[in-house]
Amino acid sequence: MKVLFLDCFSGIAGDMTVGALVDLGVKPSTLEWELSKLDIGDFHMHFERQQRKSVEGVKFGIHEGATHTHEQDEHGHHHHGEHEHEHGDEHAHEHGHAHEHEHHHEPEHAHHEHEHPHEPQHHEEGEHSHEHSHRRQEHDHDHGAEVHHHDHHHEHAHGRSHAEIRELIAHSELSAFVKKHALAIFGRIAEAEGKIHGKAPADVEFHEVGALDSIADIVCVCVGIEALGVEKVFVSARHEGRGIIECAHGTFPVPAPATLEILKGIPLSQIDEPHELITPTGAAIVAEFGSGFGPMPKMKSEKIGYGVGTRELESRPNVLRAVLGELVED
Repeated sequence: MKVLFLDCFSGIAGDMTVGALVDLGVKPSTLEWELSKLDIGDFHMHFERQQRKSVEGVKFGIHEGATHTHEQDEHGHHHHGEHEHEHGDEHAHEHGHAHEHEHHHEPEHAHHEHEHPHEPQHHEEGEHSHEHSHRRQEHDHDHGAEVHHHDHHHEHAHGRSHAEIRELIAHSELSAFVKKHALAIFGRIAEAEGKIHGKAPADVEFHEVGALDSIADIVCVCVGIEALGVEKVFVSARHEGRGIIECAHGTFPVPAPATLEILKGIPLSQIDEPHELITPTGAAIVAEFGSGFGPMPKMKSEKIGYGVGTRELESRPNVLRAVLGELVED
């Protein structure tokens, strides 16, 4: 049986999970093609090889628009979870771009942030390869996307309702597997938010999770797990940080309210890192796919991948480790 073990020693978030799956072998072009089946307008993806405390992995990012701009580098995120982003600015274009970036670092440049505003990271040498693909309806666009040596993020103020997201996914041409699990992940977040704010899940308005990058995180994780032929997912102990977060509903202590609600019944502990390490999206991925929680099961590992976060952590590399292999039956 093919299994995936998610080692969340530095927490888990949607974009880190996507990065880890790509590092395991999921093709960026596959993710771009599948995401283009959703009516979310024009977008471009970024996949960069980066290091965090000398551990190299894949950093995933996505932006609205056909091309990358410097303005997108200068914005951070405002969210109810570390990797939950607010987006607005609707676009009417019908294609996406996937960019693959390889950066070779000196070991000392091995720090990162989890998804908060940060200083650009500079790399001494960079090899860049770009994949551009187009959705089925063709338009005239400028396809020249600049490549940068740092993380790509920006913010918007627009969100989507749970009903809108459900309709977007349900009426798409995504596979039955991806639809089922993507809808379930959003459903878990909606139920948690609904309970916190005294609303029915159907009435929940997503302030940040409705953003392009969060939809991409959830859908691409489901696509990646299916593409790898994974039959079961096992998850390590979950470690959350400490401190406070600023989100759409004000200031809250870590864990974020939605994260804690989603992980009910699943063991969780805090470590001495003054940042949020588990996001609502990461928590919902764990709750949806986790078949077992704890140490790595007895398995024959075939590939190991690392998904890179953004924030620099003091005590550990901010990466999600994913191990793909065959379960060994006793």
